Amino acid sequence: MSFLFPLLPYFWLALLLGAILAVIIAAVRGRPKKPKKGKAEAEEAAAADPFSGSEPVLDFGDELSQMENK
Repeated sequence: MSFLFPLLPYFWLALLLGAILAVIIAAVRGRPKKPKKGKAEAEEAAAADPFSGSEPVLDFGDELSQMENK
């Protein structure tokens, strides 16, 4: 039985490493999954939001007219 005493630190390290890995694996598996998009769903999403691919347009018409009136 005394031959196990030198191996005791390695058992503790294995136990601690196992606990850390278990927490990491549980956290990764517990995250919400991203829904898979098919071709039909991607086309529906593009049709629902017509401005998804365009860049915003800045309109300074009102500000310029207010500056001219002052």
